[in-house]
Amino acid sequence: MKRLDLTFNSGGIRCEAWLYLPSGAGPHPCVVVAHGIGAIRQVRLSAYAEKFTAAGYAMLSFDYRHWGASGGVPRFLCSVSRQLDDICAAIDCVAARPEVDAKRIALFGTSFGGGHAIVVGARRPDLAAVMSQCTVSDCLAVALRAEPKQVLRWVSAGLVDQIRAVFGMSPKYIKLAGAPGESALMTRLGAEQAYEAMLDGPSPWRNLVAARLMLTLPLYRPITYARRVRAPLLMLVCERDEICPAALARKISALAPKGRAASFDASHFEIYFGEPFEAATGEMIRFLDDHLAVEPRATGRAPSSVGASAQGQRPA
Repeated sequence: MKRLDLTFNSGGIRCEAWLYLPSGAGPHPCVVVAHGIGAIRQVRLSAYAEKFTAAGYAMLSFDYRHWGASGGVPRFLCSVSRQLDDICAAIDCVAARPEVDAKRIALFGTSFGGGHAIVVGARRPDLAAVMSQCTVSDCLAVALRAEPKQVLRWVSAGLVDQIRAVFGMSPKYIKLAGAPGESALMTRLGAEQAYEAMLDGPSPWRNLVAARLMLTLPLYRPITYARRVRAPLLMLVCERDEICPAALARKISALAPKGRAASFDASHFEIYFGEPFEAATGEMIRFLDDHLAVEPRATGRAPSSVGASAQGQRPA
C-alpha cells in the first residue's frame, strides 16, 4: 500500500488529504471517505485503507476544514455546509488524479459522515456508488429522544458560543464525547474511550467541538435526500446503535431507488473493531466489486441484489 500526500482547496482554505494506492497499474477505482463528527484522518481510517487497497481500490481520506492538519479558524468548528463542500472538493481532487479512474469513484461515509454521504450522493450523479455506515440519518429525531436536561446543556452552551462568535471572541467548546451528565455532544457510556481507541498513534485530534453546532444540528436531516440518491447505495446498519436509530437507516435504503441494507449485530462504535469491522468491510468490498470493478471478482458469488441483508456477528 502506497500513500501520497495531497492538498486541495475548499472555500479558499487548504485541506490536507492522503491518497492510498493499491499495487498494480492504474487508473484505479477509488473510495473517498467522509469521516464522523470531530474525527480526522488518524482516527481508524488506515484500517479501512488496508482493506480497500488489498482489494484493488484506491482510497482518499482527508481532514475537513477547521480540523486536523487542514486550515480554517476557529479550530474544531463543525459546519455542515462547509463539510459537504469539502467532500465535493475531495471528490473533484481525486477525480483529477492520473492514478484514479474518474468514472469509478465511490463515496463512503461513517456516522456523521454517513449522513453527509446521503446528501452528497443526492447532489453528485457522477458517483459510481455510495456507502453509508452507522448513519446519522435525522438529527431532529435524535434530539427529540434526548433527555431534557441534556438538551438544556446543549442549548445553553450553544448560545454562549454563538454570542462569543458575534463579538469575535474565541469559541465556547464542549467535549465531543463524554460521560452521562457532562456537557458533551455524545454522552453514551464508552463514547470517549471508543474515540481514543480509534486513534492511529500521535495526532492533532482533540476531544472538542465548538458548541454553536448544537443550535443548528437538529435541522440536519439527511434522510430527506434519500430518494434523490441515484447511484447504488449500501446502508451498513448497526442493529444496536445507541446513537443513530437502525430503523431510520433501513428506511433510507428503502427510499433510495437503488438502495439496500446490510445489518450487523453491533453498537455504534463496535462496527469499527473486531468481527463487525471484518464483516462490514467485507460487505463493502463485495458491493464495490459489483458496481466499480471492471470485471467482477472471481468469488463464485452472485451479484448483490437490492433489498438484500447481511448479518454480522458480535465479537465474543
